[in-house]
Amino acid sequence: MHPGQDPIPGDTIDLAGLKAMKERDEIEVWVYFDEDLARGSSIEADLQAFEFVAEPARPFLELRRFLQYMESMEPGFMERYGGRKTEVVGVGEREAYCACVLCPQAYVKVLLR
Repeated sequence: MHPGQDPIPGDTIDLAGLKAMKERDEIEVWVYFDEDLARGSSIEADLQAFEFVAEPARPFLELRRFLQYMESMEPGFMERYGGRKTEVVGVGEREAYCACVLCPQAYVKVLLR
């Protein structure tokens, strides 16, 4: 994917590119670690199915939380692994809470490689 271009399923984006995209476009980025779940489920279904599982134990995390967790476990994570590739497996819009109002939120779902 080239900078400034909208992601489409099948694109490859590294973690640094995802972080920049999230900051630039105010988009949710969901990082999945399980291929079957990433390709065969929706974010809403996954959030519901894993609501009682601690975030670090889930097979997916929102990018900001993923990077926070990885930096807490391995300081300098982004410097060493910012080039790690992900595959875009989904893009779209979902209903999410902004403060206490339900509103449309753009998202990108990626599979960490």
